[in-house]
Amino acid sequence: MTNLLFLLSISVLSTVLISCEIDKDTEVPEEETKRIGFELVEIISMDSILVWANNEPLTQEEFDSIQITSSWRKNEPREGMPDYAQFLRSPDAEEDGEFTTAEHFGFQWMFNAQIVDMDVPLPENDEGLLTGRYIAKYHQVTFNAGRILSILVSPQGEEYLLISRDAKRITDIPVIPDTWQIEEREINESITFDLPNPTLNIRAENNQDSWQGPVIL
Repeated sequence: MTNLLFLLSISVLSTVLISCEIDKDTEVPEEETKRIGFELVEIISMDSILVWANNEPLTQEEFDSIQITSSWRKNEPREGMPDYAQFLRSPDAEEDGEFTTAEHFGFQWMFNAQIVDMDVPLPENDEGLLTGRYIAKYHQVTFNAGRILSILVSPQGEEYLLISRDAKRITDIPVIPDTWQIEEREINESITFDLPNPTLNIRAENNQDSWQGPVIL
């Protein structure tokens, strides 16, 4: 169970297709890319697993120094792929703009996601090269014009967008089943996605690249 829990990141996951919006005015500066985020996983029960993201700047050293208790886990630091990303509300909030925040282990954190199923069967994945989990969250991401998006395509043609990567990965090449595909697509205009809630988060086991969706491109 411990190995699985280290893979429960949001970034931080349904057959509900996302809505997408193309907006030339939403382009964000290039210097905002590649933000590294930190997460703590709070295990209340096996069907209630909360994900807390740092709500104040943290260094790797500060994150490493946190001494967690038995009901908590640390996620590996994640490198975000979008040029801009935001959580619209906490998973238990009734309206956008409402967030649950708390101090844990001496730092401020925001409740931004909840794992609702951490062992989702994926088609034609007999060797377990991919893992799937549903994550409840209100997550909006934006990619600037000219970006090349990484799209994971299932054997049934559903498409998932690369949202985050393990910041400490030892390889940039994910290993996927033969019947799945990874496509690269350049976008000519800035595009914003509201990921589905819950989102299906699909990870490559060998390097923890995280595609999320499904999306419509």
